Amino acid sequence: MEEYSASDLMDKIMTGQHTGAKEVFNSIMNDRVLSELGAKKTEIAQGLLPSLEKTQSEIAIDKIKELQGIKPEGEES
Repeated sequence: MEEYSASDLMDKIMTGQHTGAKEVFNSIMNDRVLSELGAKKTEIAQGLLPSLEKTQSEIAIDKIKELQGIKPEGEES
């Protein structure tokens, strides 16, 4: 798929190539939507993942304690 710019869109419109302008517009919008979607997916994933302040082993130990009914360090009842 070819990458287009806003000037490509304007060129198509100014020369009366409306079908080509539609293709350029759709391509530009598709690229922008995919870019925004990728950014949103990253943002959501970061919210779902454990905090980077704890190491993998600390997270595993806390999970084991949670399963055993022991509160992880730093947490109160």
